[in-house]
Amino acid sequence: MLVIAAPGCALFYQEPTVRIADVRLAGVGLSSGTAEIELEVENPNIFALEVRRLSYLLEIEGRGDRWSPLSEGSSVESIRLPRRSTEEVRIQVPFRYEAVGVALRSWWETGDLTYRVQGEIETRGPLGSVELPFRAQGTMRP
Repeated sequence: MLVIAAPGCALFYQEPTVRIADVRLAGVGLSSGTAEIELEVENPNIFALEVRRLSYLLEIEGRGDRWSPLSEGSSVESIRLPRRSTEEVRIQVPFRYEAVGVALRSWWETGDLTYRVQGEIETRGPLGSVELPFRAQGTMRP
């Protein structure tokens, strides 16, 4: 929880919860592609937030609990998160084919893709802009 103090009052910003809900192939090229990742972003706060930027690092678990980066970047699409709600947010995620190899090996060996995503959501709320960190880890069955 992040506390922002203003003259005469305090407001509590709670970290959002982020989960990967779906992944789709959006485009392919010679050495890289683009995936569309659908995130479920929960705003636990008692006030709405306007997302101004979402930065992320997406990693896939490989052999021996080693993590391989799949993509890193940011989305600057403005999104409104109503208070105490969960919203679907879609981001375009570029990736290199060499990074996908780790994911395919993991899926082939275990039948699962274990991922973790972390980053920050730059929001504007009642007291101005604030960056809220997020982390999520999960398993997808393709």
